[in-house]
Amino acid sequence: MVLRVKLIDERVEMVIFENVNKFVLKNVSLHIPIGKIVGLIGLSGAGKTTLLKLACGLLQPDSGYVRVMEREPVKYRSYSGKEVAFFAGVPFLCREDTVKESFEDLKATYRISEAAFSEAYEMLSKELGFGAFQNEKISTLSLGQKMRAELGAAFMLKPKLLLLDEPTVGLDANGKAALREILLHSIPEGMTVLITSHDMAEVSKLCDRIAVLHEGKLLYYGSEERLQKSFTPIETMTVKVSGQYPDLEDLPLVSYSWDRDVLSMRYNANYITSAEILRLILLQTEVSEVKIYKPDLESVIAQLSSRR
Repeated sequence: MVLRVKLIDERVEMVIFENVNKFVLKNVSLHIPIGKIVGLIGLSGAGKTTLLKLACGLLQPDSGYVRVMEREPVKYRSYSGKEVAFFAGVPFLCREDTVKESFEDLKATYRISEAAFSEAYEMLSKELGFGAFQNEKISTLSLGQKMRAELGAAFMLKPKLLLLDEPTVGLDANGKAALREILLHSIPEGMTVLITSHDMAEVSKLCDRIAVLHEGKLLYYGSEERLQKSFTPIETMTVKVSGQYPDLEDLPLVSYSWDRDVLSMRYNANYITSAEILRLILLQTEVSEVKIYKPDLESVIAQLSSRR
């Protein structure tokens, strides 16, 4: 696949939600620049799918407004063509056609050139693995196989805005890795992605920014790193020493303990870094092993939600 790398102006907003109210959503304001992958996370019923439906024009807000590419999605939906693709279990592909026949229908419907179609189909069928069953009817496929083919159809359209609602359901580890690879290679072309998922590990690997929804309210929007520093800055480091015990009194640790030659320390990463701690210890003794434990995204979200 030939990537058309171009500069992306982050000041240009692809999606704007401003004081949006709809169903469970309450005064949600969210600005998403072009070319970003944004993970929408939260418990079931938090409003994630509603947000996606508002972005593609399937729903209209009760109050506030939504803009996609500076247009009102509901009014623009009928002629937005392939600029916005919504993957949410609603099939792109005809159940009674084979996978290959369904993709040929997509090519005709969206007037994709033969050269562009052939290049994209070869890459997608290989990366997502649906080439192995391209001559089988959609109706006979397993859930995982259907997800691979449907995701391929969404990417085939090369939309400017891709909305993915739980796209990793039914995918094995190889399928998830393929999805991640394709997404990360699409972003230099300017594609913007909103993705909902309960798979926190995948969100952490995929997304530039995270939007946390809880009971319809937007609790946080920004990078995972800033989220951790803001809400769960306490990290743990264990150090196995092979020399004398170091003096820790001048270190701003939350707590520490010894188990024979293994030192365990808890510290606030906003005040001191693991590198600074280790440097001071190495001035006093020899170290044979170091392990650092940071809160994972799931535990961060759980703590953030429990505060509200």
